[in-house]
Amino acid sequence: MNDVRNAVREAYGEAIGNRTGKAGCDVTAITDMTKGNYTAEAVAGTPQDVVEQSFGCGNPVQAALLKPGERVLDLGSGAGLDLILASKAVGAVGHVYGLDMTPPMLNKARKNLDRLGIRNVTLLRGYIEEMPLHDRSVEVLISNCVINLSPDKDKVFAEAFRVLTPGGRFCVSDVVLMKPVPEKLKQSPAAWSG
Repeated sequence: MNDVRNAVREAYGEAIGNRTGKAGCDVTAITDMTKGNYTAEAVAGTPQDVVEQSFGCGNPVQAALLKPGERVLDLGSGAGLDLILASKAVGAVGHVYGLDMTPPMLNKARKNLDRLGIRNVTLLRGYIEEMPLHDRSVEVLISNCVINLSPDKDKVFAEAFRVLTPGGRFCVSDVVLMKPVPEKLKQSPAAWSG
């Protein structure tokens, strides 16, 4: 599991460095499926460079139908686009947690949140298989193309059930393979990271 985590952390750390103009890997090595997932209305008021820092494959914030005052956890929050959108939806009385294992992503998210003056978001460094929150601590979980990167999806879903309040919602945008994965690919850390 650590080989997979290390490969994913390194690939996405380099990708955000490249996306923001720093030396690193070719961004196309990380599949970029974000284009077209957010309407102009959804990202209104969000700087274009922040929108372009997303590596997601959908818009789980829209699907979650967030309400003012809700507590939300974003799994694999990256550079923060979904955190920004969720923070607007839950308002000042709500709160959003962003969980990511990649220091460059967390650093970029902090800069983006500070730049926009967003104060109802807490960034957490950790793994989606080991969510650093108390039982029943959030009403909504969102995830944007991150669970596919986990080598232990059963643990991710067990943790999601643990941190959600009764009747909570889990809105996921992700990719799913509809046929068996060849053993060679399962054993390749590089294949896990994009």
